[in-house]
Amino acid sequence: MSDIKAIFGDILQRLPEVKGLILLDIDGIPLEIGGKFDMKPEDLGALLAACYNSYAQVGLELGQSLDMIIVELGDLKLCQSGMPRGLLTIIATKESYLGLIRLEAKRAIEKITRIMRDTQDIRKSLMEQHKIRIPDEQDLRQKMTRQQKVRSLQDQDIDDILAKLRKGLK
Repeated sequence: MSDIKAIFGDILQRLPEVKGLILLDIDGIPLEIGGKFDMKPEDLGALLAACYNSYAQVGLELGQSLDMIIVELGDLKLCQSGMPRGLLTIIATKESYLGLIRLEAKRAIEKITRIMRDTQDIRKSLMEQHKIRIPDEQDLRQKMTRQQKVRSLQDQDIDDILAKLRKGLK
């Protein structure tokens, strides 16, 4: 991951308005960090992944895929970009130019994707060594079934609330 650290260092050096970068795997686990963050990396990673996945779900419901999220948070701009097996987040000052940040994100993703593709065998051996497995189709089906059950319960709750409201309005 030292190559990714070099990519992050280059961006931080060339663009002083960029305050931090974080590369997450598909589960929200930080793989590389550039800059300083007030939060623990694993907590920040979980929050960023949850936000991105929420918008990705909205996109799926609309029949679209999510490419990028840009959020303005007070004095900061946050740019999240999906990539194969991961998520790149760039945090910059509000004075930064979004076009430049988007371009840097795109360039970084191209480089990082090549690096991650080249290190796939290493990741596989580390997963075997630490007894970590990639979710299979059955895991995904179970997850989808759980999500459908939750949605069904949410729909029932909404229907119950609406029925009570209608009843109360009569």
